Amino acid sequence: MINQIRADFYRLSHGWGIYLTLIFTVIYSAIINVQQIVGGIMVTGDSMSRLNSSGTWTLNDGIHASTLSSSVLIYVFISIFVITIGYEFSQKTYKNTLVSGITRSQFVISKYLIMLLNIFVLIVVYFGTSIISGLLSNRKVGVGWQELLTTTLNTSLVIAFFISVTFGIAILVLISTLSIVMSSLFIVIFPMIVSIINNLVNWGWLKYFDFFSVAIKISLRIIPNNQLWNYMLVSVFVLIVTVGLSIIFIRNKEL
Repeated sequence: MINQIRADFYRLSHGWGIYLTLIFTVIYSAIINVQQIVGGIMVTGDSMSRLNSSGTWTLNDGIHASTLSSSVLIYVFISIFVITIGYEFSQKTYKNTLVSGITRSQFVISKYLIMLLNIFVLIVVYFGTSIISGLLSNRKVGVGWQELLTTTLNTSLVIAFFISVTFGIAILVLISTLSIVMSSLFIVIFPMIVSIINNLVNWGWLKYFDFFSVAIKISLRIIPNNQLWNYMLVSVFVLIVTVGLSIIFIRNKEL
């Protein structure tokens, strides 16, 4: 599995897709912080209340604004999904990988880990750009440096994990349908549908599956500590089930 991860990292580093994704991530973060604007797709009122919109932002305000705007990233990072695993299924080259010595379970797990690591690195760059943009704009820190950097790291971990949960489900869709179009559309549609339904109907359990809104609320400490583990356990359970089903499905696929 280690060799598979190395091979995929080599392939990613020698293609234009990952660099274009990186460039967009940096530019998007810089625009947010230089122009003092908040983007995003699933921004709620309680999330916005955490942003100090009066006067010039501090570096801490820039991190909060970048967090609120980060829902766009799940759509940008579709390129990682396509490059890492989608392309292999569209070209059916995954068959060559599976007969090269790696087990089918290792194949699925390695693909998920590669996506998780790439997403995490890109999000660290995203928030790093936020801090650098603020420094170049001569902004104050707003909090202590240790608190700012700790918040940045924790937020990067949380957002990367919850994006990876959606991508984990997309792997299951890809393996079960063998369609890169269906799995990519799932990444686009699923967060929006869950977020919209969650805002329209009073289904208490649905909030646990609104993964990206959960990521933002956890990062901004909107969710009480006594409820935090409920969200995390549901997400971990969904990830384990979807990866497990992906392994079962690919084991029963004819090469």
